[in-house]
Amino acid sequence: RKICVNTGPRRMADGAGSAVEGGSKHPVPSRFSQSVEEPQMVLLTGFGPFGDYKVNPSWELVKQFDGNRCGSLRMKAMEIPTEYRAVDAAIAGALKDKSNIALAIHCGVGLPGQICLEQFARNQNYVKKDAADKLNGKDKCVEDGPDMIETRVDVTAVSRRCLESNPKAKVKVSTDAGLYLCEYTYYRSMHVLGVPAIFVHVPPVDSPYDMAELLTAMKHVIARAVEEVCGNMVVPNLLIGHGHLDQWVVKFTDLLTNNDGMATAVAAIRILIAYIEASDAATLSELRDGIKSVIDVLTCSMPSKITSVSSGCELFLRFITLKIEASHDFALCKKQLIDTGNVFLRRATMGRDKITRKGMQFVHDGSRVLTHSCSRVVLQLLIAAAKEKKRFTVFVTESRPYCQGHSTARQLGEHGIPVTVIPDAAVGHMLEKVDCVITGAEAIVESGGIINTIGTYQIALLANATKTPFYVLGESFKFVRLYPLSQSELPPYRACPLPGLPEGLQSISPRMDYTPPALITLIVTDIGILTPSAVSDELIKLYC
Repeated sequence: RKICVNTGPRRMADGAGSAVEGGSKHPVPSRFSQSVEEPQMVLLTGFGPFGDYKVNPSWELVKQFDGNRCGSLRMKAMEIPTEYRAVDAAIAGALKDKSNIALAIHCGVGLPGQICLEQFARNQNYVKKDAADKLNGKDKCVEDGPDMIETRVDVTAVSRRCLESNPKAKVKVSTDAGLYLCEYTYYRSMHVLGVPAIFVHVPPVDSPYDMAELLTAMKHVIARAVEEVCGNMVVPNLLIGHGHLDQWVVKFTDLLTNNDGMATAVAAIRILIAYIEASDAATLSELRDGIKSVIDVLTCSMPSKITSVSSGCELFLRFITLKIEASHDFALCKKQLIDTGNVFLRRATMGRDKITRKGMQFVHDGSRVLTHSCSRVVLQLLIAAAKEKKRFTVFVTESRPYCQGHSTARQLGEHGIPVTVIPDAAVGHMLEKVDCVITGAEAIVESGGIINTIGTYQIALLANATKTPFYVLGESFKFVRLYPLSQSELPPYRACPLPGLPEGLQSISPRMDYTPPALITLIVTDIGILTPSAVSDELIKLYC
């Protein structure tokens, strides 16, 4: 069989490397070639909607970098519809920029739990239908092409350097790109364009990385790949074009990555204050429109945190605009907005500490507490109670399919708190051994109910049936003007297929559920300990 592996050393010194295209050899640019016109662009591609992915995470990732810079290179993002003929057209269309492309990075959605850099692409056995329900027409990418093409980029080195610069995201090398549109794109790119290329498979959002974490991981992959291909270039950070809204998503991502315990809404508020400081708006109306646009992109970047980000930002916007004093001096108005925003930020940041003090009374010596998934405010309360020398034990659900409960158990164990992980299905069995349930909330709605990680509702039902107190902890910036009456009326949290199922089985894995107020004993917030019926009154105070 014909195999086109790296046709020269990956670190070429004299431009002597070559690649097979259409069965013949063609010169390819080396890392240090002295061509008259050096390549100036990184081409990024992601895929359009497909199957359960009404919004494809691969495109949502790469489009964030469009028009920005990586070192001295400009980045250009291109969305490819999930059809074989669309891939052919996209690669053919990129040919006009071939001499200007230093590196092509293709992105697609792979398996949960892993970010993979593909080592090579195969030419045949493409027998799966695309989004248009069509086959390639032949089972090969290219007639008479080599059976396999290996990337000229040292993906092992890229993977190692990604782990060094961003250890939170596990980037590994893969030797199976899936024999579908992703691998088809990879092969066509390396065969037709002949430029250095890699394919990055990212997991579905929140399995386990959220969009912000995936964006950070992708940023490191791009930077390390560019450094590998352009050996004389060091890329400490991707440079984001000024005035581009997506720069605020990157800043948001970096803030969360570098501050592990920070609430998502608090990070979003910090970004809004930074935006106000940097904005070149000339009027209040223009500035307000800009703030709303930043809120929109921040909310879209965190599909699993839609309500907490949007509610925190909405309260922030209302707070700063209500406090501003009438003035014809726009610079003074802007300063008032920033000062008032910082006041709101300080209040939001202190929320967890207030909740911890108020919630301490619910954790007694000898208590047996059940908690679900991973809530930072619940963790802070339990760790603070242990520091107060209270002796208690904790049962924590796994919170499948993404197993956030494992993180809770690990962190509690590190503080010497006796903790036991239980399967989600064992909650009913364990409740007779539990004194109370304490959980966090993604959002606290007008009715006094909560939106939280999937499984919260059934735990509340079982707690109610066994007369076990069910306490909720949540900051006041999570109060939202929503009034769901059923599970179908929740915000559009993206559901993903259940990972690990045998091929051919249908599945659905909702991320959030709604727990009605009748199942909640008390809600502990930074503004007080509330019965569910009191939430609507507090919402009126916050928004009016």
